[in-house]
Amino acid sequence: MPELPEVETMKRILENNLVGRTFASVNISNPRHIQMDSERFSKEIVGKKILSFSRVGKYLIFNLTEGLSLIVHFRMEGRFYYVDQLEPNLTSYVHIYFRMDNNKYLLYSDSRKFGVMYLEKTEGMRERPPLSNVGKEPWDISNPDYLLEHFKNKSYVIKLGLLDQTAIAGLGNIYADEVLFRSRISPFKLAKNITYEEAKKLLRNSVDVLKEAIERGGSTIRSYHPAQGVSGKMQLELQAYGRENRKCFVCGTKMEKRYVGGRGTTYCPKCQHVCPSVALTGKIASGKSQVLKRFKELGCSVKSADDIVHEFYSEQSFLAKLKKRFPSIFNQGKLDKQLIIKNMLDDKKFRRSYEIYVWSAVKEYVNNFLVNNFDKVCVIEIPLLFKAKMEKKFTYTIGVETLKQKDYLVARHAKNVERSMKINDTSGYDENRNKLDFIIENNSTIEDLYKQVDIFYHQIIN
Repeated sequence: MPELPEVETMKRILENNLVGRTFASVNISNPRHIQMDSERFSKEIVGKKILSFSRVGKYLIFNLTEGLSLIVHFRMEGRFYYVDQLEPNLTSYVHIYFRMDNNKYLLYSDSRKFGVMYLEKTEGMRERPPLSNVGKEPWDISNPDYLLEHFKNKSYVIKLGLLDQTAIAGLGNIYADEVLFRSRISPFKLAKNITYEEAKKLLRNSVDVLKEAIERGGSTIRSYHPAQGVSGKMQLELQAYGRENRKCFVCGTKMEKRYVGGRGTTYCPKCQHVCPSVALTGKIASGKSQVLKRFKELGCSVKSADDIVHEFYSEQSFLAKLKKRFPSIFNQGKLDKQLIIKNMLDDKKFRRSYEIYVWSAVKEYVNNFLVNNFDKVCVIEIPLLFKAKMEKKFTYTIGVETLKQKDYLVARHAKNVERSMKINDTSGYDENRNKLDFIIENNSTIEDLYKQVDIFYHQIIN
C-alpha cells in the first residue's frame, strides 16, 4: 500500500483542491523523505504554483510553474491530507507540511517513514530516474509479447514478476494476488515459463482489477486511507488477498498463503493449480518415517523437519548466529547436541526460547520448499507441528499413531526410553488431535501402513 488505484484516488482528491494553489512555506521534520538537500528543496518549492497533477505507476506528480515537478512515491504508508488548519499537536506521523497561499495546509503523513520526494525539472523527467525505471501501465501494453520479452530470462516467480515495476507498473501485493487469481495462474510459476495465452490473461485482468479498484476509490486495508475521511471500497471485492484459510469464492477450496520475496501471497490451490501440501505429525516412534518413505515412493516431494534442522547444524552462518544466541549449547566452540537435550529438559525458559528460534528458521525453509515444489504433492514431517503453530500452512494434516511406541523405541536401541517419551509428551499432539484431517494407524504390518498412505494419497490427487 498504496498501489496505483490508491495513488490515483489521492491524485483526484488533490486535483479538486490544489490546482492553482501556491506553496507559501514548508516545514520538514524528517529530511530523509527528501531526495536532495532539504534546505534547497524548501527554497526551490516555495512560491511555485501547482499547474496540474499526473501519475506514473505508483508515483504521484505535482506539475509546478517554472518547469519543475514534485515527484512523490508513498511506499507503504505515505499519504497526503489537505486541512483547513494545523492541529495544536500534530501526530508524530506527519513529517512534512506545506502551507498554501490560502493559509490551508497540505500534510504528508507516513508511519513507516519510507516515502520519498524528488524535485525535478519537468522536461525529460520520464527519461530520468526515478521515472525512467518505471515500466508501462497495463492499459498501455497492447501486445502480450511485451511481457514475455521482459520475463524470458528472469528466474523469479510470476508473482514477483507482476510486482516488478520495470516490467508492468502499478501492481502491488494486493492487486497482484487478485490478478493471478482471476487468471487462474499459480503465483509460484516461473515468470519465464508463462505462455502467450497466460500473458494475455494477466494483461486483461490487470487492466480490469486496477480499473475496478480506481472506480471504488482503492482499498482501505488495516489503517490505510487514501485521504483524510476517505475509505476505499475495493477491499469488499477482493477474492484472494487476505482470504487465507477461508473458502474460495469459485470452488470452495480452502485458500492458502505462502511468502515469495517476503511478500504474503494468497491463492486457491485448486483454481490456480498448486498441488496439495501435507503436514505429517505424530509422537516419537509412531512410524512417521515409514509413512514419509511411502509418500516419496509415490512421487511426492518430501522433507523432514529433523533433517532440515540437521542441515542448519552444518551451516556455518546458522551456527554463528546460534552460538551468539545460545552459547550454553556449545562445548569448546562446537555445537553439543547432548547439551541441547539437557538444557531443554532442565530449563523450560531455554526450551521455549530455543524452539521458537529454530522453528522460525524451519518455517522459512518449509515455505520456500513448498513454493519451489508447487507442482508436486509435498509432504513435510513435523513432529512439533502444533507447538510450532504450522498446521494452517498446509492443505492437509496427517497424524500417525501407534500402540507400540515403547516397543519401537526399544527396537531403535534408544538409550533412555522414558526420557525420549518425556520430551515428546509436550508435543501438543493429544490436545490438537481433533484438528487433523486424517489418522494413520501403525499397529499392524508395513503393508497395512502403506495401504493407508495410498488411500489418502489417491483421495487428495483425485
